Amino acid sequence: MKGFTLSIFTILSVLYCLRFGYIWTAYGHGGQLMGIPFALIMIGLTIWYVSANNEIKKEKVFYGALFYFLSLAFFSITIEIIRSTNPNHFELLYVEPEDIVNKIFMGLAAAGILATVLKFRQINKQEAVQ
Repeated sequence: MKGFTLSIFTILSVLYCLRFGYIWTAYGHGGQLMGIPFALIMIGLTIWYVSANNEIKKEKVFYGALFYFLSLAFFSITIEIIRSTNPNHFELLYVEPEDIVNKIFMGLAAAGILATVLKFRQINKQEAVQ
């Protein structure tokens, strides 16, 4: 089931990379620049998960990919919600002194890293008990 979930996340990452036509129409705010590495890393993590022989390694790769996907997906969704609901979104997101896009990204990246580290510690503790 985890392999299926990871495959779905990878497909969504590739679709985000293409932005459902986003790159082809040149519409947007630079999301395609984040989308391409996002999709490539998800593809790499999925291949790594499928090829891993050790269950502990599979577990770590899965949760690392899960938190990576959720952090970047939540960032993208947050920015899209702000863009669609705030008529003055450019100034709010990108212009000093607000410039909150970097703060949103760093906050969600830190949350993803923290969740990954905590989950890895839990997996390591479970492995030590066995």
